[in-house]
Amino acid sequence: MPHPWPVVALFFAAFWTLVGAHGTRAALRARRSLDLLGVPGVRTRGEVANSARRVGTSYHPPQIRYQAPPPGHPTAPATRTYRQVPLNPGSPNALYRGTPVVLRYDPGDPSRAVVIRTAKSYSPTANLVWCVFCMALGIGLGVLALL
Repeated sequence: MPHPWPVVALFFAAFWTLVGAHGTRAALRARRSLDLLGVPGVRTRGEVANSARRVGTSYHPPQIRYQAPPPGHPTAPATRTYRQVPLNPGSPNALYRGTPVVLRYDPGDPSRAVVIRTAKSYSPTANLVWCVFCMALGIGLGVLALL
Protein backbone atom coordinates (compact mmCIF):
# COMPACT_ATOMS: atom_id res chain seq x y z
CA MET A 1 0.00 0.00 0.00
CA PRO A 2 1.56 3.33 -1.03
CA HIS A 3 2.06 6.00 1.60
CA PRO A 4 -0.20 9.07 1.41
CA TRP A 5 2.51 11.52 2.51
CA PRO A 6 3.39 12.78 -1.03
CA VAL A 7 -0.25 13.74 -1.63
CA VAL A 8 -0.50 15.46 1.75
CA ALA A 9 2.83 17.23 1.17
CA LEU A 10 1.66 18.43 -2.25
CA PHE A 11 -1.56 19.71 -0.69
CA PHE A 12 0.37 21.70 1.91
CA ALA A 13 2.81 22.90 -0.77
CA ALA A 14 -0.08 24.24 -2.86
CA PHE A 15 -1.63 25.88 0.20
CA TRP A 16 1.56 27.70 1.30
CA THR A 17 2.36 28.72 -2.26
CA LEU A 18 -1.10 30.25 -2.72
CA VAL A 19 -0.97 31.99 0.67
CA GLY A 20 2.47 33.39 -0.17
CA ALA A 21 1.46 34.52 -3.66
CA HIS A 22 -1.70 36.23 -2.41
CA GLY A 23 0.15 37.98 0.41
CA THR A 24 3.00 39.02 -1.87
CA ARG A 25 0.53 40.62 -4.26
CA ALA A 26 -1.13 42.56 -1.41
CA ALA A 27 2.23 43.65 0.03
CA LEU A 28 3.46 44.89 -3.35
CA ARG A 29 0.22 46.86 -3.78
CA ALA A 30 0.79 48.47 -0.36
CA ARG A 31 4.39 49.33 -1.27
CA ARG A 32 3.25 50.89 -4.57
CA SER A 33 1.13 53.35 -2.60
CA LEU A 34 4.37 54.93 -1.39
CA ASP A 35 5.14 55.83 -5.02
CA LEU A 36 2.07 58.10 -5.08
CA LEU A 37 3.93 60.59 -2.90
CA GLY A 38 6.76 60.95 -5.41
CA VAL A 39 9.40 61.74 -2.74
CA PRO A 40 10.76 59.65 0.16
CA GLY A 41 8.71 61.74 2.58
CA VAL A 42 8.92 62.22 6.32
CA ARG A 43 7.51 59.49 8.55
CA THR A 44 5.11 60.48 11.32
CA ARG A 45 2.12 59.21 13.27
CA GLY A 46 -1.46 60.34 13.08
CA GLU A 47 -4.99 59.05 13.36
CA VAL A 48 -8.05 58.64 11.20
CA ALA A 49 -10.26 61.67 11.77
CA ASN A 50 -13.26 60.49 9.71
CA SER A 51 -14.04 57.08 8.26
CA ALA A 52 -15.09 56.64 4.67
CA ARG A 53 -18.81 57.20 4.33
CA ARG A 54 -21.51 57.42 1.73
CA VAL A 55 -24.18 60.12 1.96
CA GLY A 56 -26.82 59.55 -0.69
CA THR A 57 -24.95 59.26 -3.96
CA SER A 58 -21.84 61.06 -2.67
CA TYR A 59 -18.79 59.20 -1.40
CA HIS A 60 -16.56 60.84 1.19
CA PRO A 61 -13.10 59.20 1.51
CA PRO A 62 -11.46 58.82 4.92
CA GLN A 63 -9.54 61.75 6.40
CA ILE A 64 -6.38 61.54 8.48
CA ARG A 65 -5.16 64.01 11.09
CA TYR A 66 -1.46 64.54 11.76
CA GLN A 67 1.02 67.24 12.74
CA ALA A 68 3.71 68.58 10.42
CA PRO A 69 5.61 71.84 9.92
CA PRO A 70 3.94 74.68 8.00
CA PRO A 71 4.32 74.67 4.19
CA GLY A 72 7.63 76.06 3.00
CA HIS A 73 9.37 75.54 6.36
CA PRO A 74 10.41 71.87 6.47
CA THR A 75 12.87 72.43 9.35
CA ALA A 76 10.32 74.14 11.62
CA PRO A 77 8.76 72.16 14.47
CA ALA A 78 5.71 70.07 13.66
CA THR A 79 3.09 72.37 15.13
CA ARG A 80 0.47 72.63 12.39
CA THR A 81 -2.31 70.05 12.39
CA TYR A 82 -3.42 68.77 8.98
CA ARG A 83 -6.72 67.04 8.30
CA GLN A 84 -6.47 65.64 4.79
CA VAL A 85 -7.64 62.84 2.54
CA PRO A 86 -4.57 60.61 1.98
CA LEU A 87 -3.30 60.05 -1.55
CA ASN A 88 -4.16 56.36 -1.10
CA PRO A 89 -7.68 56.44 0.40
CA GLY A 90 -8.31 52.90 -0.84
CA SER A 91 -5.28 51.55 1.00
CA PRO A 92 -5.42 47.92 2.12
CA ASN A 93 -5.54 49.07 5.72
CA ALA A 94 -8.84 49.48 7.55
CA LEU A 95 -9.18 53.24 8.03
CA TYR A 96 -11.83 53.56 10.73
CA ARG A 97 -12.30 56.66 12.86
CA GLY A 98 -9.80 56.86 15.71
CA THR A 99 -7.42 54.23 14.29
CA PRO A 100 -3.77 55.24 14.78
CA VAL A 101 -1.82 55.25 11.51
CA VAL A 102 1.78 55.59 10.40
CA LEU A 103 2.09 57.87 7.39
CA ARG A 104 4.58 59.72 5.22
CA TYR A 105 4.12 63.33 4.10
CA ASP A 106 5.88 65.43 1.49
CA PRO A 107 8.23 67.90 3.28
CA GLY A 108 7.72 70.44 0.48
CA ASP A 109 3.92 70.24 0.76
CA PRO A 110 2.92 68.67 4.11
CA SER A 111 -0.73 68.47 3.08
CA ARG A 112 0.17 65.56 0.73
CA ALA A 113 0.41 62.30 2.66
CA VAL A 114 0.09 58.54 2.18
CA VAL A 115 -0.87 55.99 4.81
CA ILE A 116 1.84 53.35 5.24
CA ARG A 117 0.09 51.15 7.76
CA THR A 118 -2.13 51.15 10.79
CA ALA A 119 -0.52 50.82 14.20
CA LYS A 120 -1.72 47.20 14.51
CA SER A 121 -0.47 45.90 11.16
CA TYR A 122 2.90 44.91 9.71
CA SER A 123 4.81 47.31 7.57
CA PRO A 124 4.57 46.55 3.85
CA THR A 125 8.23 45.48 3.78
CA ALA A 126 7.91 43.01 6.67
CA ASN A 127 4.72 41.62 5.17
CA LEU A 128 6.46 41.16 1.82
CA VAL A 129 9.34 39.25 3.45
CA TRP A 130 6.98 36.87 5.30
CA CYS A 131 4.89 36.20 2.21
CA VAL A 132 7.92 35.48 0.02
CA PHE A 133 9.14 33.09 2.74
CA CYS A 134 5.75 31.28 2.73
CA MET A 135 5.83 31.01 -1.05
CA ALA A 136 9.40 29.62 -1.00
CA LEU A 137 8.38 27.16 1.72
CA GLY A 138 5.49 25.92 -0.42
CA ILE A 139 7.63 25.55 -3.52
CA GLY A 140 10.36 23.78 -1.55
CA LEU A 141 7.86 21.41 0.03
CA GLY A 142 6.41 20.62 -3.39
CA VAL A 143 9.82 19.86 -4.85
CA LEU A 144 10.64 17.67 -1.85
CA ALA A 145 7.37 15.74 -2.25
CA LEU A 146 8.02 15.11 -5.94
CA LEU A 147 11.54 13.76 -5.35
